[in-house]
Amino acid sequence: MVKKSIIAIALISMLATVSYAQDTQVSGQYKVDGDWPATITITYTPVEICRIPIYIKVGMFIELRDCNKKKIVLKQVSCPSGQSFPCYKGCTTIEVRANFEALLKLKLYKTSDIISKASTWPFADNWKAYFRADSSDTSQSSSWIVNAGGGWNKVDVCVEAWDANIYMSAPGCDEVPVGQVGITAVPNAIPDICDYVDSCGDDICDPNDDPGL
Repeated sequence: MVKKSIIAIALISMLATVSYAQDTQVSGQYKVDGDWPATITITYTPVEICRIPIYIKVGMFIELRDCNKKKIVLKQVSCPSGQSFPCYKGCTTIEVRANFEALLKLKLYKTSDIISKASTWPFADNWKAYFRADSSDTSQSSSWIVNAGGGWNKVDVCVEAWDANIYMSAPGCDEVPVGQVGITAVPNAIPDICDYVDSCGDDICDPNDDPGL
């Protein structure tokens, strides 16, 4: 019993001494275990522990370069078979790229649809727009396929007009706006909708599927 008491008193004495030493402040520093605090610079070598993959969800991307800077100027040409004099034609080359196979089509707009001046529009319905590969291509395609892969595709967009009522406009050197040609795009492949699987791996015909996906 006496020995246990002596040991207990000795432990209490040690704890008090250690606590007192840590709380002792000398010249603004705290003394710990008899050593002065010091700043030590250590340079570690980075060790790669693992690699985490990074993903991105990419949608269907299509770009038509400088579309708003293009224009088609119709100039008088010899009338091909089936078209009445006077005939006009003009083309411009466009560049387009996409990450999916896209199908381009064209749509004509009269000036009257844009600025409401129907009386100055000379072509009635005697005009058409079409694609061609280049100036040596004599075919006239109503649609054009853009290859997937992101590379630039070049194609000409042409407009022809015939039996033009050019007497409805005053002569001059200025280019008179008569309309616009719109370019539309849709995916070229049309899958069976019930076989379609969206980017999250969900069958859209699955009744348990989230309709928001």
